[in-house]
Amino acid sequence: MKQTRPLVVAVFLFYGFFSSFVGAQTDPIDAYIKAEMEKRRIPGLALTVIQHGEVIKMQGYGLANVELDVPVTPDTVFWLASVTKQFTATAIMWLVEEGKVGLDNQISHYLSNTPDAWQGITVRHLLTHTAGLASLETGFRALHTGGARANYTTAEMFEAATKDPMSFGPGERWQYSDVGYFLLGMIIEKASGQRYRALVTERFFQPLGMTATSVLDQWAILKNRASGYTLRNGQLVHIRGHAQVELPSHYGIFSTVKDLVKWEAALTGGKVVKPSSLDQIWTPVRLNDGTSHPYGFGWRVEALFGHRLIDHSGSTDVMVGAPVLEHVIHGTGHLVRCSHQGLRGTQPP
Repeated sequence: MKQTRPLVVAVFLFYGFFSSFVGAQTDPIDAYIKAEMEKRRIPGLALTVIQHGEVIKMQGYGLANVELDVPVTPDTVFWLASVTKQFTATAIMWLVEEGKVGLDNQISHYLSNTPDAWQGITVRHLLTHTAGLASLETGFRALHTGGARANYTTAEMFEAATKDPMSFGPGERWQYSDVGYFLLGMIIEKASGQRYRALVTERFFQPLGMTATSVLDQWAILKNRASGYTLRNGQLVHIRGHAQVELPSHYGIFSTVKDLVKWEAALTGGKVVKPSSLDQIWTPVRLNDGTSHPYGFGWRVEALFGHRLIDHSGSTDVMVGAPVLEHVIHGTGHLVRCSHQGLRGTQPP
């Protein structure tokens, strides 16, 4: 697979950076963002700056639709891609609080017809990408036999996942895997008795007033939805791929920076899960050999300039490129973070 640089419709949520410059006559944040957009050839992005729980800057830059000259605004709806994983992980932790899921239970407790190779894989392994399941580049390989399709059912994706070879034993290493977060979606549906899209909508989006947030539905008309672009042979082109995935718990949520502000406030304010649950979500995983890896449950947990950095990126993975989203929560200090590069694998297009 040829890998190309993703470049467009990036969404950023920054927490606490350069607040002294916000509102200045010459805003260095604007200057930095515009310079990076030009350098990386990013047509449009949305930015929010939060400090001490207050939004001090919320702004769109560039275009959400290049053909129609539609500008990005704080109401522009972006495909979150793998930033979806934090919602899936939080849903699992809510079910843990409800006594319906155990982090150290084997996934065969919730899923039927699991292959023998999956013995020993726990819910915790799925959350932390340490199960040994197929990588982002190789997962769901059997789905692509015969070419891309318009629809992928949960049953088809599960069957494909069971055919993927294991990469290593549970807990031995860290390897990013969409397969794991798809399986978490299945566990959520089994343990809750609800469809994934219904649970996250009724438990998270509606109570928090996240009115512009939804789960992948290729038939739906999403007001203010951004188009996706990439570079192909040095030229800006549309991203191809509009398949409907029945259970997109690994990459299928759409949202705006306005709604992500609501989500961040509720998550850190203890209104979604208990603070003790959030502590587990934001704790780096410990491997079998006692070493740790900077990833918790659906979040990277890293350090930057002596401060804790909690973030996650996302890209819609198609054959020729992907837009990238960066969601950053940072408690103190100053942070500037721009889009990553690199095609992120071969999940259902």
